[in-house]
Amino acid sequence: MFKKIAYIALWSIGLILLFVSLGFSIIQSRQLKCGDVRVDIADSLHRQFIQNNDIRQWVRRNHQGIFGQSLESVNLRKIEDGLRKLHAVENVDVFTNVYEDGAKTYGSLVVRVKQREPVFRVVGSGSAFYMDKFGKVIEWTPRFTPRVIIVGGLVSPEFARKKLLPLITYINEDKFLSAQIDQIYVNAVGELSMVPRVGDQIILFGNADDFQIKFRNLKALYSEGFKDGGWSIYKSINLEYHNQIVCTKK
Repeated sequence: MFKKIAYIALWSIGLILLFVSLGFSIIQSRQLKCGDVRVDIADSLHRQFIQNNDIRQWVRRNHQGIFGQSLESVNLRKIEDGLRKLHAVENVDVFTNVYEDGAKTYGSLVVRVKQREPVFRVVGSGSAFYMDKFGKVIEWTPRFTPRVIIVGGLVSPEFARKKLLPLITYINEDKFLSAQIDQIYVNAVGELSMVPRVGDQIILFGNADDFQIKFRNLKALYSEGFKDGGWSIYKSINLEYHNQIVCTKK
């Protein structure tokens, strides 16, 4: 019985010491000043629309006053809201943490960023940008050239969002089409022409309406009409007409 009481007493003392220690750590961390910015960008090895130093510079430029503040007084929500407005940022989490460097303990702002993922790239008429799956524009950068469908011609962000995004998403989600369609060109009246990876013919697509039907017809042409080859003798494939494909020989 005595051993049981002693065991319970030891456990109780241990728990009390633990809570006292945690309480002391919390008070200490709140008193620590923010002196650093740590940045973690997801998938930064494969996508580099934005880099760690870009985030650090943005924080120092827009929130210089946080350095020297206590960690608990840093307005994390305001920093998050500002970072979310950056073109390359899809999501961001900002919090504070305590780090130890030998005998020194210091506070730091921690920024975790998820970059936007491009669906296609626009390179026409003085404009150069990427667009992600949410229809958000990602500014062009020489740091990173992803392998995505390239769109040339007269393309505004609005046209890209409303007309091209659904069509190119459909291409990317289709194994055959994604392996076949390489480039898209948009003319002054919004008509599309496409460059395939195989063959040197041009696919005249017309406008972006009813693209599912047009792609269905194109797949049928390649699988049935060109199943034994022969597409190399044509200079164009016209899908503009409903339920009809017009192929023009060279």
